This record gives sequence, C-alpha cells and structure tokens, in this order.
Amino acid sequence: TTGIAIGAGNLTPDYRGMATGAYLYYYDINGYPHISGAVNNLNSRGVVITSTSFSEGCNAGYTATTRVVDQQTRQNPALLHVFSAGNSASSTCGGNAYGAGTPWGTITGGRKQGKSTIATGNLFYNSALTASSSRGPAADGRIKPDICANGSNQMSTNANNTYQVGGGTSA
Repeated sequence: TTGIAIGAGNLTPDYRGMATGAYLYYYDINGYPHISGAVNNLNSRGVVITSTSFSEGCNAGYTATTRVVDQQTRQNPALLHVFSAGNSASSTCGGNAYGAGTPWGTITGGRKQGKSTIATGNLFYNSALTASSSRGPAADGRIKPDICANGSNQMSTNANNTYQVGGGTSA
C-alpha cells in the first residue's frame, strides 16, 4: 500500500505512486503507536495523515478507541486518520445484530467506525464495489466506508526492487 501511495517509480515510472515525494514514517502496528502518538507526530514532524490497514475484529461499533481518534481529529483539524474498511463482506460481522444482514455492517474494527475518520472501500476499475469489500452502515446507521477507490489488481512495490499486484481495501 505504501508503494501505491508514495512509490517513486524508480524502476518503472508507470508504477509510481499518487504522492511521489511525500515522507513516510513507518511504525510497527503493535499497540498503534502512530495513533497514540499522532498529535505529537503532527506537532514535531508535520505528519498530517495516519493510515492503518489492520483489522480489529468485526464491527466493534463505536468504542473508547474510536472516541480517542475522533477527539484527536476534532482537536487537531490538520490531522486525519485513514483506515481500510476491511475485506469481510462475506462475514456476518454482527451486522445482523442491528438488522443490516450480510454483507452489510461488516466494517472491521472500532476505530474505523469513527465520525472523524475515513474508512476506505475497494472498487473494481469500473467503479463497482468488490464482493469482499466491507461496508456499513456503522452500528449507529452512518454510511461507511466514507470513500471508495480502485483497490483491485494494483501494481505496487515489493521486496528486492520488484513490483507485485495486490489489492483490497488497504489498496
């Protein structure tokens, strides 16, 4: 996903990312340090976007961790948290608990349910939603994902100076 976003296309210019020249700060996802330290990173490094493609389980609803990311964004308008919606549309994910039914209500994780966050869905090249892309509504009825883009068959960077096709809501 990093190559899709900021890859320089050094080997093949056709495969450069959408924001070449951007800076990347990489964190081990364990404990979500990029989120807990988001305000500090904004103030000290100018990091304005966090991106997370890690599932936190199925449809956790609006949780205490969701509230934290919403507060960070509300109190720091330059900060934006972006999350993959998930690739769990074939799961019930608790959507039946509030009447949505499969494949609805399948956003994976609490932070992704935020009111001030962006959850991204996966489209085919022709703008049709992929069958695997998680979708809302959120437990309180809000529409999720917030935005969708072509995340299928995306060429991106890979290990050892190569490229690889991938996809999903992360892409």
